[in-house]
Amino acid sequence: METLTRKDAKERSDSVDLAEIDIVLDLSNAKTSQDSFYSKSTIRLQTADPELFVDLIADSVESVKVNGEPARYEVGKTRVTFQDLPTNQDIELTIESRCKYSTTGEGLHRYVDPEDGETYLYTQYEPTDARRVYACFDQPGMKAQWKFEITAPADWTVLSNESVSSRELIDEGVARWTFNRTHPLSSFITAVVAGPYAHVDGGVWSGGASDGKTVDVPLGIYCRRTLEPYLDADDIFSVTRAGLDFYHRHYGFTYPWGKYDQIFVPEYNLGAMENPGCVTFNEKMISRDKPTRAARQSRANVIFHEMCHMWFGDLVTPKWWDDLCLKESFADNQGSFGLVEATEFSDEWATFASGRKEWAYKQDQLPTSHPIAAEIEDVEAAKNHFDGITYAKGAAVLKQLVAYVGEDSFFEGARLYFQDHAFEATSMADFLEALEESSDRDDLDQWQKAWLHTVGPSELSVQRHDDHCVVFQTSTDPKTGESQLRPHRINIGFYRVENDRLVRVGLKEVTLSDQRLRVDFPEGEADFDLILSNDDDLTYAIVVLDEDELRVALEYVGSIEHATSRAVIWSALWAAVRDAKLDPEDYVDAVARHVLVETDDAVASDLISNALSAITYFMPTQKRREVASKFVNCAIDALCKSESADRKREWAQAAVRGLVLAGTPNDDQMAFLQDIVSGNSHLLDVGPNLAWRGRVTMAAVGALNDDEIEEYLKADPSGEAEVYALRARAASADRNVRHRFWNSVLNEEMANDKMTAILNGLADGALANDVLGFAGDFFDLVQPFWNDHTIGMGNRFVAGAYPGVIDASNAPDAAALRFMAAHWLSEYEYAPAALRRLMLEQQDELERRFRIQTTWLNR
Repeated sequence: METLTRKDAKERSDSVDLAEIDIVLDLSNAKTSQDSFYSKSTIRLQTADPELFVDLIADSVESVKVNGEPARYEVGKTRVTFQDLPTNQDIELTIESRCKYSTTGEGLHRYVDPEDGETYLYTQYEPTDARRVYACFDQPGMKAQWKFEITAPADWTVLSNESVSSRELIDEGVARWTFNRTHPLSSFITAVVAGPYAHVDGGVWSGGASDGKTVDVPLGIYCRRTLEPYLDADDIFSVTRAGLDFYHRHYGFTYPWGKYDQIFVPEYNLGAMENPGCVTFNEKMISRDKPTRAARQSRANVIFHEMCHMWFGDLVTPKWWDDLCLKESFADNQGSFGLVEATEFSDEWATFASGRKEWAYKQDQLPTSHPIAAEIEDVEAAKNHFDGITYAKGAAVLKQLVAYVGEDSFFEGARLYFQDHAFEATSMADFLEALEESSDRDDLDQWQKAWLHTVGPSELSVQRHDDHCVVFQTSTDPKTGESQLRPHRINIGFYRVENDRLVRVGLKEVTLSDQRLRVDFPEGEADFDLILSNDDDLTYAIVVLDEDELRVALEYVGSIEHATSRAVIWSALWAAVRDAKLDPEDYVDAVARHVLVETDDAVASDLISNALSAITYFMPTQKRREVASKFVNCAIDALCKSESADRKREWAQAAVRGLVLAGTPNDDQMAFLQDIVSGNSHLLDVGPNLAWRGRVTMAAVGALNDDEIEEYLKADPSGEAEVYALRARAASADRNVRHRFWNSVLNEEMANDKMTAILNGLADGALANDVLGFAGDFFDLVQPFWNDHTIGMGNRFVAGAYPGVIDASNAPDAAALRFMAAHWLSEYEYAPAALRRLMLEQQDELERRFRIQTTWLNR
C-alpha cells in the first residue's frame, strides 16, 4: 500500500495551489444491506507538476476526468495518479467512485441501533481517513473551501461543517441537502453526519472578541433517539456557552465557523473530534446512569478541548503531523485552563495532575517515547502519535511555558498568532515568533529546544541542610544516555505535621535552570516533614520523595488543604510504586483510607482507578486476590457511610470492578453484587449501565449463565446492553466458550466496540478464574491480524488481547510469557513500524510489572 510520506506531502503542497473541493455523496442506500455508496469529488486547483496524485481508498473508481474530459491516470490502493495535467492554469479534476461504509470507526461509520433498528452515520478522518469517503488531498497543510451535497433518506437529519443552503425532495423518501461553502479547511476536519438523530436546540450564543466583530452562533446537540431521555443538554449547553465566553475573552479572534453543533455518536474510537461547526463526541459521555460530578467534569474538559481546536487546529492548522502538538498540546492545556477560570470545576488542575499527567509520565518512560515536536515520516507513523506525549506532556509543558513567560504574554502571543495566520497552515516556529513579540523574551528558541525536542521526564529531588535545601533536576536522554537540563519555574512547598494534618508553612518561587539550586528555608523555619519540589504543579517533572517523606505522605496526604498539592503528592506516590520504591499494597491501603476524605471527586476517581490498576498488574495472583477482596470490602463500607450520591456510585463501580480481581466473592460481597445486578440496591440508585457492569462481574465469577444474560438483554435491548451482554458472555470460565469468542475475533467481521467487548470479557474471565489466556495464539497471530485489518482495529486488538497480566510467583509461567514477548520482537524485526511500537510498549510494561512484583514478592 502506498504510504503518504512527509516528503511526498511537502512536494505536493509546494506544487499545488488548491482552491475548492465539491463533494457529492449518495447515502440513500444506507438503511439497506449494501456495503458501498456513491462518492464524487470535484477539485479546482493549479499545479506546477503535470503528474499529481489524489488520495482515495475506494471499492471501485468509476470515472476520472480533467476539465470534463477523460483523464490519463493510474489507480493504486490509496491514490489516483493523474498524468499529463495542464500546468500553471486553473483546472478541474473530477473523480467518481464507490466507497465502503465502515464498522471500524474510520471513514464513514455505519451503526444500526438494535433497540429501534434505526441507522446512523458519521465520519471520522484524523489523521488520514477522509480518503476512505471521497477523493481529496488528505494532508493537513493543504486547505480548500469545501461544498457538500448529500443525498439521504428524507426523514433523516444531515449535518456538515456549514449550515444547509437548500434541501429538496428528489424521489419518494429521498432528499438532497446542499451546504454552504466553508472557509479553508484541511480534509481531516471536514465532516458528514446523517441519520434520525434527536436534536436539542440550544438557542444562540452572541458575542465577539477584541477584533471588533460580533457573531450569533446557533447551538445544537444531537444524539441517537434512544439516548435522548438520558441527554443532560442543559449541562452541556452551559459548559459550551462558558467555553465560547472564555475563548473570545482571550483569543481576540471571533468564532468564524457559523454554527456550533455537538453530535454524540456510537462506536467511536476517540473521545471527540474538532470538526468546525460539527463537533463529534463519543456517546459514552451521555450516561444512562446519572452522571457523577467527575464524569461531568471529564466531559466538560473534552468540550473545552474541542472548542479550543476551533482556533488551535482549525483556524490555524499544522502543516504536517510533526507539529501535531501545535493543536493537541494546546487544546489539552487550554481545556484545563478554561475549566478552572470559567466553570464550576475550579480544581481542574488537580485532576490534570492526578490523571492526565500520569498518562504522560507513563508514555514518556517507554522505550518508544519521542519529543513533543516529533519527527513523523509518514501518515502511518502519525496515527500512533496521538499519545500521552503529544497531548498530556505537551499540555504540562505549556503550563510551564505560561509560568515562564507570564499569562498575559501567552494570550497576547496567541492573539498575534491568530491574526497573522488565520486560515493558514503553520509550524511551531510561527507561534513562538508571536510569543517572543508579545513577551519580549529572546530565549524561547532555547526553551523550545530544551522542552519540545528532548525525550523523557525530568525528576526533581530535594537534599536538606541546616538552613537550606538543594533542589536537583535529573533527566537523561534514553537513546544517547546524555544528561539534559531544562528551565523549570517552580514553587517549593514546605510542610509540617500539625494536629494530625500536613500543613504548608512556607512557599518559595524559584527558577531551576542548572542541575541544582540552593533554596533558603522560609525565615524562622527549619524543621519540615516534607518538602514538595513541584508544589502547585507548575512544571513537568516526576517528584522524588525520600523514604521518610514517603512515609509522611502515605500517612497524611489526605489532610493537605490544597487540592493540587495533594494531587502532586499522590503523583509522587504513584511514581514510587511504578519505580518499585513503594509497595503497591501500601499505596492501595492509602487510597482506601484517604479517598474517604478527598474533596475532589475527579481526583478520587483517578486514585481508585490507580489502586485497581496496582492490584491487577503489580501483585502476583494470590496477593492480588487478597488485596482486591480487602479493597472491595473497604469500597462497600465507604459506600454505606457516604452521604454523597456521586461518591456512592464511584465506590460501587470500584467494588464491582474489584470483585473480578478478587475471584470468588464471599457471602456479603455476593449479596452486594446481586443487589447491583438486580438494579434494586438499598444503598444507592443503580442505573442500567452499573447493573450491566455488575452482570459482567457476576458472569466472570461463574454466578450468571447465558440464559440469564439473555433474559436481562430482552428486558434492556439497547445498544449499550448488547455490548455489555457480549462482554458478559465472553467472561465465561468455560474453555470451549472462550475459544469460540476468541475465534470470532480472529475470523469474523465485527464492529470495533463489539470486538473490544469480547476481548475485555475474555480478560475478565481470565482474571476472575485464573484460567489460561491465549498468549501462544496471540503472538503467532497478531501480525496476520494487523495486516488484514485497519490500523484502528489493529490498535484495539493489541490493547485488548496482549497478555499483560503476569504472576511473578509462578516462575515457569512468568518466564514463558516473558520469553514469548521478547521473542516476538526479535523474530518480527521488520513488522510494520506501528505494530512494533505497540508490541515494544506492551513488553516494556510487562517487564515493569514483573520487576515490581519481584521486588515485593517476599515481603
